[in-house]
Amino acid sequence: MEELTGKLLVVHPQLTTDPVSRQGQIGVIATVDLKRDTISVGFGGGPIGKYSSDALLVLRDKNELYQDTMTGVKDMDAKTFHDLLELNMKQERSGFGNVSAAMKIALDSPEVMKRSMISLEDYISRNQIMDISENVSFER
Repeated sequence: MEELTGKLLVVHPQLTTDPVSRQGQIGVIATVDLKRDTISVGFGGGPIGKYSSDALLVLRDKNELYQDTMTGVKDMDAKTFHDLLELNMKQERSGFGNVSAAMKIALDSPEVMKRSMISLEDYISRNQIMDISENVSFER
């Protein structure tokens, strides 16, 4: 089981309905209610946004991404390959600054984003995250 509170993510850039207009922006999970599929996201200022898990994107596992990048090199242009390697190196260093920088690389290219990010919904399914608390708050 993994804790989601405090995890960095991106509001899907093509999200059509977003009451706080944060499409394509990086935020931090503030509270989680998996039973209702409601994820509250803070953006360092302004109102908290409430989203379903399929409207949010997170970086793929760094080892899986590296493997796919190396095996798929023939199917991508040089810039995509370079960007994926740079993104993956930032993931290796961990920390909010590096993860945020990796997400910015992904957001700069639809192809890199497609290859390096998955929905939070898929991430939860893959990691079988359990909701241990209905509303866990993120405190700074």
